[in-house]
Amino acid sequence: MGKPKWRAYSELAWTEQIIAPPVSKILLSNGFGKNLYKGAIITTNPQKEKMSEVLLEFAKPLTDGCEDGKAFYNAFQISAIAWNSSFFPPKERNKLIDEDINKYINDNSDREIAKEILSKMLERKEKNFSNIKRMIVDFQFSYRDGQRHLTVISSPINE
Repeated sequence: MGKPKWRAYSELAWTEQIIAPPVSKILLSNGFGKNLYKGAIITTNPQKEKMSEVLLEFAKPLTDGCEDGKAFYNAFQISAIAWNSSFFPPKERNKLIDEDINKYINDNSDREIAKEILSKMLERKEKNFSNIKRMIVDFQFSYRDGQRHLTVISSPINE
């Protein structure tokens, strides 16, 4: 039995047959979606909401105070970690969060701040976005014509 066929959804692809193959080549050539496994299929989003708009709204408490691209990227990164962590059982989620925080943050007070931020974002996910069952596979943050732009690749969660 081969690998499962994952479906990664991109708002960039308007039709599966015409747009998706060129888009997937462009995305993958620029490193966006590099974490997708080789046989992943990029196709249109069958749900109503765009994950880029969902992530923008979800991350709003963190992005409101951001002044530069790096701060925005970090806010989206933290938001994506919290979002994806919400799909794990609490015990496993806490273990994964602790491992990541301990791996990347050396200062104990910064670790506590990071845990508090993730905890608040997990509460936000459960309270305001619990009906959206899609994992964030990858995202790309950029500026176009002076405007912030977020593109998200997501995959449905089978519960």
